[in-house]
Amino acid sequence: MRKSIFSKLIRQKMSGHISQLLGLALLLIVGVCFYITLFTIVQRFEETAEQYIAENAYADATFYGVFSDEDVLTLSETDGVKAAQGRNVRDYREEERIFRAVSLTDNINLPYIYEGRLPENASECLLLKRSADAMNYGIGDVIKLGGNSLKITGLIANPEYIYMVQNERTMMAQQNRFGVVYVNRDFFAEDYNEIVIITDGDVSVNALSESVNAFHALSRKDQINHILYRNDLEELSSFAYIFPLIFAVLIAAVIYVMLTRAVQKDRKQIGVMKALGACDKKIIAVYLWQFCITALLGALLGCFAAMLATNGIISIFSSMFEVPALSFKFYPALWAGAILVSMLLCAVSGLIALIRILPLMPACALRPRVPRGGRRLLIERIGFLWKKLSFNTRYALKNSLRNKSRFFAVVLGMTGSCSLLAFSMGFNDSVLETQNKFFDDFANYDVIVSFNPTPLVIEHVAVTRTDESEKALVLHVEIQDENYMLAITESNFDMVKIPQKELKNGVIIPEYFAEIWNVSVGDSLEINGYSAVISAVTPQHLGLTLYTSFDYINTLTDAIPPAYNTLYCRSENLPLLTEFLNENNMEFSTIHDDKTSFDSIMESMEVLIWFMLGCSILLGFTVLYAVGLINLSAREYEYMFMGVMGYPHKSILSAHIKETILQLILALPLGFLGGYLLLEGIKGEFSSANFVIAARIFPMSYIIAAIAVIGVTAVMAVVTSRHIGRLDIVEGLKAQDDG
Repeated sequence: MRKSIFSKLIRQKMSGHISQLLGLALLLIVGVCFYITLFTIVQRFEETAEQYIAENAYADATFYGVFSDEDVLTLSETDGVKAAQGRNVRDYREEERIFRAVSLTDNINLPYIYEGRLPENASECLLLKRSADAMNYGIGDVIKLGGNSLKITGLIANPEYIYMVQNERTMMAQQNRFGVVYVNRDFFAEDYNEIVIITDGDVSVNALSESVNAFHALSRKDQINHILYRNDLEELSSFAYIFPLIFAVLIAAVIYVMLTRAVQKDRKQIGVMKALGACDKKIIAVYLWQFCITALLGALLGCFAAMLATNGIISIFSSMFEVPALSFKFYPALWAGAILVSMLLCAVSGLIALIRILPLMPACALRPRVPRGGRRLLIERIGFLWKKLSFNTRYALKNSLRNKSRFFAVVLGMTGSCSLLAFSMGFNDSVLETQNKFFDDFANYDVIVSFNPTPLVIEHVAVTRTDESEKALVLHVEIQDENYMLAITESNFDMVKIPQKELKNGVIIPEYFAEIWNVSVGDSLEINGYSAVISAVTPQHLGLTLYTSFDYINTLTDAIPPAYNTLYCRSENLPLLTEFLNENNMEFSTIHDDKTSFDSIMESMEVLIWFMLGCSILLGFTVLYAVGLINLSAREYEYMFMGVMGYPHKSILSAHIKETILQLILALPLGFLGGYLLLEGIKGEFSSANFVIAARIFPMSYIIAAIAVIGVTAVMAVVTSRHIGRLDIVEGLKAQDDG
């Protein structure tokens, strides 16, 4: 076959399938744009954050306790420690706001200065720019901290606050209620309560902690700020795969349906080409090239669309994290990979459909194709019921079975769209469910007060202002080389809803940890080198903590002193209690504070949820519109022939709508199931030692997802109606041998 004829045939096929190819290109553009945008953000986020962490010397480990200059010197002279600095960190409550004052350190946790300068004396400070923007502070303004007035000399970012982490329970503090202030070290007169170090990566943090009698220590990887950063990378990567994967399945189905029909329709033409000596490879190439060209153009347009979308998405995510200089970057390998995968997907899907060309002999192909007999439907076997159906309804039911591949391609499109919508709204429902399970089913306290370790025999002053209180020693412990929270309580501890009687028998652990560690009740667990028995496994969703009693811990070791550093309290006069705690500069968190913290997590998650919802609606509309166009184009000869036979426009459209209703009846339940399975499959990516999502999709979300799919389907029905109305009835006479 000469090149000119070959090229002409390709152009002819493309012009004949223009609407289908446009729909396919639309799927590719959106899918590739989504993939490139999210993976560009993931790669750029990681690169920029790691550079930011390195350049601003984010501490490799932080030690907590009471330290002197000698302790700092001890650590700095230890092998493997490059630098050690002591500092003070203290929270101050100013009405509804909490300000954390942090003393500046040399060469460790360096501030990234947006504008202004470093403080030169104890009456000046730096403020995180995120807090300044939320609280309407600027350079030159004054902040009150514990009776001291501090003038803001600079607005900054800092790698230890990529996320606005306040504590283990308040992982995403509200920026208008929590601010971080960096002060000159002369601001604090007392000994250090923290030491930060930079290491060469070959030291034992636990050994260093013991050398300075630290209360506890955390390496960078165990700090919530860094955990959230790594979790976000994994979550964004998961989304970058989920949505395009659904599109890939739909694209493959669309191409298969299109080419299967094309081969059936062009049997005579294929037979002529074979009779004239054209080889199978050339014939297959005629049909395949149109999809490869479409894939190339669609993928390229998707990549260029990603250039426009990336910075916009980054600005949306900036409410979740702050990494200076994060912006779009061109990754040639990522673009090339997306384009190559798109072309391979189209080529492989097409080849699977075109295999039927190979055994086709010219003599057989030139004969008219014998129509396949349709199978009898189950309802058709019920004679009296079948006869009561109108011809229009019987036609719709029979046509659905006769064109199974085309019928189920549309069902697949509806299912995919419904799944994405149900999944996205279910994610929001799951966050609400997580909140309900913690505050309604688990938390049973009003206030948590934290302080330096105090002997159990000494009553803390806060006890006198509470109605009920329980003592606890909250420690960081090491399990399987990771840091976790352990609360050692009295045996009658009831401030959280756990099985009290099991506190004496062992350690109570969260379900999430049980799954990770692959353990259950009765198994042993190594905690700081001691073998403890798991006495119970309970569902927890926020601030995951292990619980045991002083009685049980004393049977394992005598290394833990009989002391407590936390009070869980209940009070009928909470305002009076909080006023007393404020007056005495005590560190505390109310149940209201915890709910506000969770609301902050919700606000941060809301960015991701709205992003997912927007993408789901866009992708869902693209899927249904593209598949609908392809289905409409494939059936235009059928609709024209019905017009030739005298069927009015209303009857033709009625048959189409009945078939669509049948597709919806099949697709919606499958979409609901698919959305829930997606949510179950990905919930692990959003769970960590601090936050475990409870998978749930509320009935209203299913209803909204169904309405959205039906709405887009209705739009396609209008498009179909207008298309049918414009068909030339004479064209139908030329389609008598169309199957």
